[in-house]
Amino acid sequence: MAGETAAHHDRDKVYRERFEEQLRAHLRTLITPALIEEYRASPMGQHSDDLERVLNYFRRAPFEGKYVLFELEANRKYKIVTTTAEAEGLPQDVDGTVYTDKNAALHAVFLKRVDALMASDS
Repeated sequence: MAGETAAHHDRDKVYRERFEEQLRAHLRTLITPALIEEYRASPMGQHSDDLERVLNYFRRAPFEGKYVLFELEANRKYKIVTTTAEAEGLPQDVDGTVYTDKNAALHAVFLKRVDALMASDS
């Protein structure tokens, strides 16, 4: 019986990995200059179905190694960092750029995530 459970979990893992691979392949087809411009123009607004699908994928990404916006000074200065899994681990600065416009900073995070998606499973 224990062998059946282990085999079941192995199959679940294989199916989940296959699903994620196919999902990433599909999402890569949705990334267009128009979709990127849509996000740049309104990072916090209503979005098309295609952009919502991409954003939902980004939102559910594992916490470790995720690009996020770090607020250096409340509502004034931001930078992009990557997260770590360790509770005491500090986020890692990505490129040292400091943004003074929150929408520009959000767009930069989006572009980092898009680049990572486009590079996956290549």
